[in-house]
Amino acid sequence: MLSFARILVSLFLVSFATALPGPADENQRAANPASSTPKLQRIFTADINLGSFSAPIPIQGGQRLVASVTGGQLKGPKDGLTGTIQGGISVIDIINAGQTIVNMVQSYGVTPDGTPFLIQENGIGSPADNFARLVLSIGGPQANLANQFLITEAALSADRKTVSTTGYQLLDR
Repeated sequence: MLSFARILVSLFLVSFATALPGPADENQRAANPASSTPKLQRIFTADINLGSFSAPIPIQGGQRLVASVTGGQLKGPKDGLTGTIQGGISVIDIINAGQTIVNMVQSYGVTPDGTPFLIQENGIGSPADNFARLVLSIGGPQANLANQFLITEAALSADRKTVSTTGYQLLDR
């Protein structure tokens, strides 16, 4: 009799294998490359204010800095996300002699209609550009965004007091 773990692994492998593109998919993409290009829709721009950073914490290959998120504003288009960031935490790993930034940010706030939200970002990049996967927990009129694939592009200001970011929703091709 198969163990539960073996059944799960088998189901995962079958679902993964069926999701892989086959030769027909590749030929279709080659014939119509625009159809395979993902489209992004901006859902917000934000300025996130940071508190003082902790003393550097040594980690393998670099250092970790921790700062509180002290506030900020999200400004979105009509079908995007608008709100006030009330607080949170930012953890930034600086590795490879300062050439690579790995970040984790959790921030929370409220939309103009009073709907609370939580934003979780995990990303990687350089000091000038950082790309992150964004997970949004929200209800109300923007609840549909919680089930979408969201990404952000962010940059930390030179004085390390503000993060400017733009959030995007990946649309169907």
